[in-house]
Amino acid sequence: MMLDLGFAYSGDTLHKTTDSANTQYFYNIDALFNLDGRARWNVGWSVFGISQTSSVDTTTTAYSSMDMGPALRWNIDRSGIFSMTLAYGYLAKGTYSATGGTDEKWEGTSTFAQFATQIPMNDKFFIGVSLNYYGANYSQKTVSSVESTNDATKTWIFPMISMTWRP
Repeated sequence: MMLDLGFAYSGDTLHKTTDSANTQYFYNIDALFNLDGRARWNVGWSVFGISQTSSVDTTTTAYSSMDMGPALRWNIDRSGIFSMTLAYGYLAKGTYSATGGTDEKWEGTSTFAQFATQIPMNDKFFIGVSLNYYGANYSQKTVSSVESTNDATKTWIFPMISMTWRP
């Protein structure tokens, strides 16, 4: 078994003619199990999420999503220092809100891909960085209990701190 964790955060506040602030973070948690005797291929379940908030003066928009689905990891080298992970979030549930508007609940699918390099801290714990891709497509939305089709997408490429624990 293997437990994989990742986290990224970004934030800024600008005071110019208008005040603005932006924050965003992403996380992933994977529970993976070995598929072969060499521990090169792992399969399991992934939970990953994103949250972004943007404020300009008195107007705030917010987007968040928590997604989950199957994940596949390939340890490129025998020691597991380099790896690639792909997760398919067939349960992508997002929320979009804007100041003065009604919250929208979004549903669809997403993809999370990660290329990580990690150094071993001991024989069970690895820590490093990764380059990640997150893409979501939301095909349905619910506003005030009324369902309708939706055509919203979200794409983000970003670095992240990555950790793996192998009990």
